[in-house]
Amino acid sequence: MMRERAAVLLLCAAQFVDVLGVTIAVIGLPEIGRRFPGAEASTQWVVSGYALLFGGFLVSAGRVADRYGHRRTFVWGMAAFLAASLAGGLAPGIEVLITARAVQGLAAAFVVPAAFALVLSLTAEGRERVVAVGWWTATAAAGGAAGFLFGGLLVHYAGWRSIFLLNVPICLAVLLFARSLLPARTERAERGSLDLPGAMLVTGGLLAAIYGVSAATGTVRVVALVGAVALLAVFVVVERRTAEPLVPARLVGTPRFDAALVVAFALTFATTPASVLGTVFFQQQQGLSAGTTGFLFAPFSIGVVGGSWLGTRLLDRLSGRWVAFGAFGVVAAALVIGLVALHTGSTAGFAVSLAISGTGLGAASVAATNAGTAVVGETDRGIASGLLNTAPQLGSALGTAVISTVALGSGVTDLPSGIFVALGAAVLGTAATLGLSGPRVTAGTAPWERGQP
Repeated sequence: MMRERAAVLLLCAAQFVDVLGVTIAVIGLPEIGRRFPGAEASTQWVVSGYALLFGGFLVSAGRVADRYGHRRTFVWGMAAFLAASLAGGLAPGIEVLITARAVQGLAAAFVVPAAFALVLSLTAEGRERVVAVGWWTATAAAGGAAGFLFGGLLVHYAGWRSIFLLNVPICLAVLLFARSLLPARTERAERGSLDLPGAMLVTGGLLAAIYGVSAATGTVRVVALVGAVALLAVFVVVERRTAEPLVPARLVGTPRFDAALVVAFALTFATTPASVLGTVFFQQQQGLSAGTTGFLFAPFSIGVVGGSWLGTRLLDRLSGRWVAFGAFGVVAAALVIGLVALHTGSTAGFAVSLAISGTGLGAASVAATNAGTAVVGETDRGIASGLLNTAPQLGSALGTAVISTVALGSGVTDLPSGIFVALGAAVLGTAATLGLSGPRVTAGTAPWERGQP
């Protein structure tokens, strides 16, 4: 029993490192720009390169994990992440650093779906899995919050290189314990060939979509988005004619799983852009420092951790549909509070809205993920994890792009308009929760309680 719980915590540690890598780099960008004179315009790719490859490869990486083994994919992904972290910390120039960060993002794309598939393998549907998913969600939130805190401290006291070298001992520890803690029985979950045309099309489409909404501008953005739509449309056609498709029809054709994807997308669309609006409100309109602004964002991550814990408790009494439905109501209420705070100029009010929004995000994430994974077979856990992680990545990128354009793109700062767009996404997510049908979870029996090895 203790071994399986330790394994779940180990996998959550990997999730922590992957999320930490995003936010910790954001804090270090100004210092990196100063250390590499003339490269200021390129430093944004230290963050964008990671996000681009991470989001673009999640689906294909999930299927690779199903085909070639969840543990094997996890271990090799963590090893690549470790090597890229070391290369980034020792980078002699901005080009090497950006390349290392891109490799980090690619490695994380393989680690996350494989790790989550292993979490599902280690837990039975029911109470044990609900708790494990709660840990998984809370760990991601903790990684995001810790990135800002650790990043500021490390850059100030040890220099920007330390924010990448920090990953090295953590990755080494994960790899050291992975062999003894992670189950070998999932090493080859499904045999067969990998759908390479499908993998290339969906990866290209996702890369173009994420690049178009998060990094490109003007005509390049239009071309990228049109290309993304075209590639994904061809992907759908190819998948329907392929004997062994990358994304099985039995998975995406399940209403409950499809609803979970829409909920995950709408959640991050409605909540992630608060960082953009909050930064403008706190710093430009309220005149607060960057350090104080970072401190005011901490309640959001704390709220996600608390919401994840609350979601696991509520699922003992209610179905995932109603937990997610109520959580979206909390998100909508938080957005209304944020709207009032913008109107009155209340810094404390906006910080409170962030905390409430995070609570709703955490609870809804646990409910939707558990509802979605409940209909996933053992051989589809990697691809399901890839899809369930891709949906919020796209929601975050698209939400930030759309809301930033609406609130800031016309040359006039109009933050309330951004809030109204987020409210629209919350309404979409609320409607999607009705598709999370099924009975509430009951106290299940975990593998270690059944006497299985």
